[in-house]
Amino acid sequence: MGCTRWCAIICNWTPSPGHLYLFANKRRDRLKILYWDRSGFAIWAKRLEGGAFAIPSGEPCATRFEITVEELGALLSGIDLSTATRRKRYRRTGT
Repeated sequence: MGCTRWCAIICNWTPSPGHLYLFANKRRDRLKILYWDRSGFAIWAKRLEGGAFAIPSGEPCATRFEITVEELGALLSGIDLSTATRRKRYRRTGT
């Protein structure tokens, strides 16, 4: 079964440019990022030699959630997003 079919059945989404889909194993020492390139899926993977990624859990009972590109960068850098505090910044509404 191809990635597109698997994602449509299991994750209930269709691939779209600009979106990254993050998958982690149970030990959370390996991540795979699946994204749609112009002509098909591409996969980026990272395995930690020690420790684990501190992946946020999202809403209770949620099977998926969204994070920003800044949060993804922090996650890949080893920052625990659950204990990090966000400073107040201007954010335009409606965009």
